[in-house]
Amino acid sequence: MKRTVLLLAALLFAGQLCLAQGVKAGPWICDTRDDSMTILWTSEVPGMAYVELEGGTQVWETFAGRRIFKRLHSVRLTGLQRGAVIRYRVCGQNLTDGSNARNPKFGDFYQGEWHGVRTLDPKASSCRFSVFNDIHLKRDKYSALAAGVDSVRTDFIFLNGDITTAGNYTLDTLLHYAIGPLGTLAAGLPMFFGRGNHEGRGDNTPLIAEVYPNEEPAPFYYTFRQGPVAFIVFDAGETGRSRSILYSGGEVYEDYLNEQLEWARKAVKERMFREAPLKVCILHVPMIDHEDKTDYLLQRWLNQHFMTLLNKAGIDLMIGADLHEFMLCEPGTMGNDFPIIVNDDVRRLDFSYTKGGPFSIKTYNSEGTLEFSREFKAR
Repeated sequence: MKRTVLLLAALLFAGQLCLAQGVKAGPWICDTRDDSMTILWTSEVPGMAYVELEGGTQVWETFAGRRIFKRLHSVRLTGLQRGAVIRYRVCGQNLTDGSNARNPKFGDFYQGEWHGVRTLDPKASSCRFSVFNDIHLKRDKYSALAAGVDSVRTDFIFLNGDITTAGNYTLDTLLHYAIGPLGTLAAGLPMFFGRGNHEGRGDNTPLIAEVYPNEEPAPFYYTFRQGPVAFIVFDAGETGRSRSILYSGGEVYEDYLNEQLEWARKAVKERMFREAPLKVCILHVPMIDHEDKTDYLLQRWLNQHFMTLLNKAGIDLMIGADLHEFMLCEPGTMGNDFPIIVNDDVRRLDFSYTKGGPFSIKTYNSEGTLEFSREFKAR
């Protein structure tokens, strides 16, 4: 009887500790560079929040000189060293009564578990990452694909769009499908995001930008570099003319794409990008001259307007998604001087490259079976 009472007491105490932690989802890591990263998580209730670093440094979430009371927390760490492992945990203090703006009341502090994540290193000799796309809320498939990621040897994860299905969802629902299935990978590997056409639908696109923040130059198009590989990421918008009805006339995607085109002309000339031994373009909608001439207008528009620029910039590889089928477009078949690989919705794509050698593409199904493997020479 005594042992039973002690066991019940221990379980109750453990439950209280879990509740006191206050972390509902996360953490996950976005907008990582060689000297900075953003750590995100949600708490059970609104409150103040901070990231504690190994050694005791606390970096609080603030806005315009104030600590703010939220559930979705986003803390930017700066002044980091390239290629360094950052040991951190997410912490906060719960808001118990915010009815009096002059005198809010706070309750318990919580502390999450310790995690480690590495900053990017442009001077590293190699680069390795994994790509997921077109998950469409299928948690089991997502979890199974993520289970095969080698967290020790992988530099980052890239979510290449349509992880969700539409934009009419709450914060908790989004994180349940978009972050939760990654498990501990989310807390230990930087995450980059390419918006899919489905994430542009509905009324919550701004929430997507909050969950996958990217400060410069825009939320959904940007460049970055890891080791010998420079990346340029685009946001192509919707895929076909007939689907514009989904926006009730509210879409201005052609203007948005022209904005990206003007930006890209300058971005590919930046030293960080120009001098990289290998250059990769990633976007959800592949820039191909699709055989369906009735509805796949966007792919052809992208192909006609972006391909010359990317060829001149020395792109070595394009990774696309969207079609729910695997496709390899050899150089020269789409006006492209580089291979275009379209990953399907039931595979994880793994990329690896060591300076001076070929780059490797492998795809795996949810059972971990290798389904495609090939090496390509850099241009």
